[in-house]
Amino acid sequence: MIDLFFFETEAEAIAAAHALEKLGGRAKKILSECIQHQIITRKSVSETARTLESEGFIFIKEFDGLFDKSFEIRPSLFGEEAMDIDLLIHNHD
Repeated sequence: MIDLFFFETEAEAIAAAHALEKLGGRAKKILSECIQHQIITRKSVSETARTLESEGFIFIKEFDGLFDKSFEIRPSLFGEEAMDIDLLIHNHD
């Protein structure tokens, strides 16, 4: 098992992994990219990314530039640990 930093119990981490799984493959792909790069920048944010943010898996910060708007997307510790647990669960299926 992995060390938990955000979650107090393994059961909480597993519940978060199941919540992530229910969001679908697109959500897991966005979170995975955020974890891999630690920050990604986009011109727009998808509804899937907004859902990830509302569930606590990522943070989205909006920047209004002189000529255009951009968004920085970062993983939360909650999201990183949920993804780790999700990978463990699915690698043992």
